[in-house]
Amino acid sequence: MRAGRALQNWLDTHGLGAIIVAVLGIITSLALILVVGGYYIVTP
Repeated sequence: MRAGRALQNWLDTHGLGAIIVAVLGIITSLALILVVGGYYIVTP
């Protein structure tokens, strides 16, 4: 369980703020990919 221990250490050192920023960044990136991809699919 080396990955689990590394994740626990990262959470302990960075705290809740970094987790929130990371999650928001992932959500924003996925939304941007969906919007841009959908635009290119719809436009001829």
